Amino acid sequence: MSILLYNPDRKNKTDFIAEFVIRTKIFEEILADIKSGKMITPEQHYLLFGQRGAGKTTMLLRLKYAVEDDPKLSKWLIPVVFSEEQYNIGELGNLWERVAEHLEDYYGFDGVTKEIEQYIEKDNYEEASLKILIKHLDQYKKKMILFVDNIGQLLAKFSELEVRRLREVLQTLPYFRLIAGSPVALESILEYQQPLYEFFKVIQLKGLTDEESIVLLRKLAVLHHEEDKIERIIAKSPSRITTLRTLSGGVPRTMVLLFQVFVDSEYGNALSDLEKVLDAVTPLYKHRMDDLPPQQQKIVDAVALHWEAISVKDLSKQVRLDSKLVSAQLRQLEKNQVIEKRVTKTKNHIYLLQERFFNIWYLMRYGRKQDRNKVIWLVKFLEAWCDKQEIEQRIKDYVEKAKEGLLDNNVLDVYGHAYTFFEDINPETKFLLKESTPHYISSNIYFTETDFYSLLNKALHRKDYDAFVRIAVSKNISQNEERYKFYEYIRTHLYDMELCMAIRAGIGNRIGLTGRGEHQVAYLYIVTMFIWSRELLYRDHEVPDIAASVVKLLVQWLPRFNFDRLTINEESDFYGIILTLLKAEYYQLALKIFSSIPFLCKDQRIMYLLTKYMASGKAEDTFLSVGSEYREAILMCLKRMSEVNLKLARNRKK
Repeated sequence: MSILLYNPDRKNKTDFIAEFVIRTKIFEEILADIKSGKMITPEQHYLLFGQRGAGKTTMLLRLKYAVEDDPKLSKWLIPVVFSEEQYNIGELGNLWERVAEHLEDYYGFDGVTKEIEQYIEKDNYEEASLKILIKHLDQYKKKMILFVDNIGQLLAKFSELEVRRLREVLQTLPYFRLIAGSPVALESILEYQQPLYEFFKVIQLKGLTDEESIVLLRKLAVLHHEEDKIERIIAKSPSRITTLRTLSGGVPRTMVLLFQVFVDSEYGNALSDLEKVLDAVTPLYKHRMDDLPPQQQKIVDAVALHWEAISVKDLSKQVRLDSKLVSAQLRQLEKNQVIEKRVTKTKNHIYLLQERFFNIWYLMRYGRKQDRNKVIWLVKFLEAWCDKQEIEQRIKDYVEKAKEGLLDNNVLDVYGHAYTFFEDINPETKFLLKESTPHYISSNIYFTETDFYSLLNKALHRKDYDAFVRIAVSKNISQNEERYKFYEYIRTHLYDMELCMAIRAGIGNRIGLTGRGEHQVAYLYIVTMFIWSRELLYRDHEVPDIAASVVKLLVQWLPRFNFDRLTINEESDFYGIILTLLKAEYYQLALKIFSSIPFLCKDQRIMYLLTKYMASGKAEDTFLSVGSEYREAILMCLKRMSEVNLKLARNRKK
């Protein structure tokens, strides 16, 4: 695919003609003019102007085949195609040499080049070569039509005198007709003082219309066996055609590339082909960037990385240049067919790269690895062409193939980044994606609070505790409000000791993790352990071994619990554990817990001093080094504990 997109001459002629379905009106108009002209006198010469991928090469080749296949034209008119890369033409005389070689190689002319060789070292080499060529054309009663792709490159090799000479030959001698193509506006054609000013009839190959896009897509659908899908889109979602056309700039080559990404269900074929194309155009596009002045390079970089059209104001901020300077550079870039201006209803017009495939190339080659905007082109395309169900199925296929190791790193990266943009999908599908991508990709996947707790509920309902743990630790719970809600959820749902133990076991398998998710794993473990410890102590606080094992676990993990910013429910359960130990007279165990906490706030210090007092039973030892505010608080706690114990004792007697 990639080779044929850039080299249509390598496609089978029959297939090429069958697949030529767009710009047929322009083709028919030029061909009709060729047929009507007998070249008795010089004929009209044409220049096809359009950005790369617009179809210039294809049009020139189609016209060449039409001349070859026409029974009348082929008797007297010889077509010759010159591709973009003509490294063996450095001056006008070389052009006549190459024409002579073509006549000998393909049309049986004998002795032309040998005759020309006699004049190579002479001053009249070009004139002599042309006369010899014309003599042989007269001998065989032939005329020639030259199809020259990217004529700007050829003309750039000629001196101004040679360009003027070429105009003179084509304008006065009825032996050659020129149909050329150019991706840029040529100064030698546009400016009055230049030699080819108003010489050509210029035909601009604009972006395809919706109608032309439909014709192209129908042909592509046949080639890829996707007829039913495309017909459904045309019938039910014609706006998707418009979106694709807008995204591609209406450039046929870009539309073909994007279509093949769309129909690629195996992940890799189309992207691999795209990479080959990107590699193929890299020298060309890099040369284009290198030729720009530094300020224009900076502006093009910012516009390309933004992808969407951008205003002068926003662009000035990006490149840190004065807006007047940016506007002046944009005008020059627009003149050189690099930037396209989109007119708005206000004076603040917006700008984007004219050639969308150039923009795709720039994003893919110079977008940062961790910057998901480098695949924004793919996101926009998928948004246009795939509904929610199709996107979800694509993500599931992607995840499945990723697990099986069937995707290379580039495919994993490109599609992984692209899928993170789709927020309105099933939370379970989104979670699958989050688990299957590297952190620099998955960190861009977010869950709403509703989605997060819905996933947890479903995992508990299925008794899939491993999934419950994976979901729970996927969310970064750092703010106190989030911690409060999460802790309350765990406290409410893990009421059963066996359930609590099952979750703890699932977490335990992940405790050894480092890096990604380590904090979340630790927090979930502490929360579960906290609630398990509380429930176990409430139930079996009179069993010393159980109390000791619980405290040992607490001492190990509590230092990681951020005691300087406990939530209300965390603090309540902490005090519940301490009071349970005090009630069972496990004073030393309670003191061990306090000794494991790096920093005690005022309330925690009061509880610590209360424990210390109850452990020693001597108020003077405890109160000796504390202020009156602590003394009163401790005595108040003791009074309340006594009241509670007395009340419980009375209840037991009843």
